[in-house]
Amino acid sequence: MRMYTKAGRSRWPYVIGAAVVVVAVAGGIVYSSAQPGGEPTATASSEPSASATATPGSSGAGDGDGDVAPTGCLGGQDRTADMVLAAQKSAKHTSFGAVEVATSFYRFLWQYPNPPVSESAVIGKDIIASTANDAWKDIEAQYESATWNQLVSEYKARGGTFHMSSTNGLWRVAEDSTADRVTVDLAAQYVIDGALSPSKVAGIGLVMVWQENAWHVESGTELDQDKLAAGGTRYTGGC
Repeated sequence: MRMYTKAGRSRWPYVIGAAVVVVAVAGGIVYSSAQPGGEPTATASSEPSASATATPGSSGAGDGDGDVAPTGCLGGQDRTADMVLAAQKSAKHTSFGAVEVATSFYRFLWQYPNPPVSESAVIGKDIIASTANDAWKDIEAQYESATWNQLVSEYKARGGTFHMSSTNGLWRVAEDSTADRVTVDLAAQYVIDGALSPSKVAGIGLVMVWQENAWHVESGTELDQDKLAAGGTRYTGGC
């Protein structure tokens, strides 16, 4: 997992490479990872990030074909495998449905303490696409990686917790998406020790594919931070 840094130019445009995470702190440090596995090589920037708010825009692909706009909370408020499975079961064969499943997957994936091993196995089996590579199917391997352990070391040392909230989040569907293959960019805020963080956000780019009458995560993709900031759409609810 190749790491790099970049100072944010608005509240939301924090870059993630091809798969897993971006962590942005008040001082402008951004850790972005390209794919599961690997070592962090992030450096810090002293440039402060601004706090401009992105405005809603076009989703970029179909606008859901009559489906209900993404709430960011399909499947319920829990951050469990059952929540993601419920979202997958409820999501329609639309771009909005793909956004909902992508969001539920990220809410499950990015939390500490780590999800139970048994639940990660369920996600790898039932949410990750059959066409995904083996690294994507091995969800638990992420939590064993040096990258993840570095990112959670602060929380581990003090007994802290974090997860993601879609309440103030943004989502966007890439223009080249099709009916059965949708690229989703999304950003969400950290909830740290039970409180919504005013300064930490994370983003991810996911390729969603329609297989066996449901949306699945196939791979990650580079998140377009500028387009998300300028044309991302807010969730209608969030949790």
